[in-house]
Formats: sequence, C-alpha cells, structure tokens
Amino acid sequence: HLAALYPDMVERVCAVAGGVVAFDTNKIFLESLRHCIFASKGWDPKRYWFAGDVREKTDVLKAIARIYAGWGVSAAFYESKEYLNIGFESLEDFSNRSYEKGFEACDINNLLAQVDTWLHTDLAHADAKFCGSLSQGMRSITANVLWMPVSTDKYFLAEPIKKQAELFDNCEVKVIESIWGHRAGDPSRPGQEHQLKFIAKAVADLCAQSP
Repeated sequence: HLAALYPDMVERVCAVAGGVVAFDTNKIFLESLRHCIFASKGWDPKRYWFAGDVREKTDVLKAIARIYAGWGVSAAFYESKEYLNIGFESLEDFSNRSYEKGFEACDINNLLAQVDTWLHTDLAHADAKFCGSLSQGMRSITANVLWMPVSTDKYFLAEPIKKQAELFDNCEVKVIESIWGHRAGDPSRPGQEHQLKFIAKAVADLCAQSP
C-alpha cells in the first residue's frame, strides 16, 4: 500500500506470503474468527467490544487458536505428520503448544482489529485515485517488486497471485515450495532452515538490484 500511495519513496518491495486483496478464501476464514468472538458471552455488540472475564477470554482464544491451526499449515503438513519431526509428540501436542500457547496472551479486541483490517484489504480502494481498479493501483507501483507466495498457503493462494503479478510493470515471483503453508513465510522454527535460506537469498538479490 505504501509503495502504491508513495511510489517516489519506495524503491523495492518484498512481499512474503502476502497479497494485495483479501481473497474470498480469506474472508471465510476471517468471518469464522469474528463469529467465534461474537458468539462468546463476553461480547458487547453495542460497543463492538469484547469485555469478558478471564475465563471467557481464555475460552475464546483457545477456540481462535484451533481455527488458526486448521489454516496456518497445509494438509500435507498434517497428513505427513511433519509435526512429529519437529519436536511434538502428537497432533494434540502440536495444536496445543504451537497454536494455543501462541495466542494465550493476546488481546481479543486487538485481534479483532487485525481481522477487520485484513477483511477489508483491497489495494483497489487504498486511494480514491485508483477508482476501484486493482490494476490501476498495482501499476502505480514503480518499485522493483519481489512477490514470494507459498505453494501450499491457504490464505494467499500462489496461482491467483501469479496472475495478479502480471499487472505489475516490474515484478518477479518466486514461489516458496513448502508443506508448511503460510508459516513458510515466517521461517523462525526448527525444520524451516531451507525456507529461511531461500527467502534470505531472494531478499539479498532484490536489494542488490538497481532501483
């Protein structure tokens, strides 16, 4: 968005496991999170605010974490039982320690704000000058663009992204081949060393290009 709004200030863009618009697939996922919050006893619809007690907050965050667990990595990750190769004892252990633990300290209203922001993401409407045109918004970017979708990402789908990339005047697409799904874009965990090296080299090559 910054590169589209301020093209003279941005020389390079590296988009890892991200997109320019919320796909319908994203919206289905995001609405499941929203309704998980809305269905809780702590939800105040008049204030559009979660005001539940500690127990209610814990229950909602556990439910949100379990939803994320179904989307964050690929079906191949689960079916090949990759979680057993990275220190987890079972599917339940992975869901608990890798997802529930990661959400237990979150602020639900903060999460909701992030969800609502993602839900309404659309570069075509980032500025009135784009007139609702995604292609116009993308072509306003003059920077060198490196777009790195993940082959198995359930959020930012690689094939549609390849087609959208054609709307850029100067964009290179490098697909991250991995069964880690969206998490491949955040290679900070054991077992993701290959993804880390691939992304690091791609970014280094981008930075070495002349603007």
